[in-house]
Amino acid sequence: MRAVMSTVRAIADSPELPGPGDFETEFRPGRAFVRRVGGRNVWVLYRFSTDYLDVLTVRDQPPVPTDEEN
Repeated sequence: MRAVMSTVRAIADSPELPGPGDFETEFRPGRAFVRRVGGRNVWVLYRFSTDYLDVLTVRDQPPVPTDEEN
């Protein structure tokens, strides 16, 4: 739980989103960005705008990256 919360804090404190290691995945409806919790097989899915950050879910299976050409 500490590692997950540390990752969420890092996302929230990031001056630029998505971060360099983040990627997009399908998350109905629409898409979400993904960041891996360091050193663990745990993934934080989130959405953001200039006004908010929504942590949508935490998963123990790596999401499939969205094909950017579609």
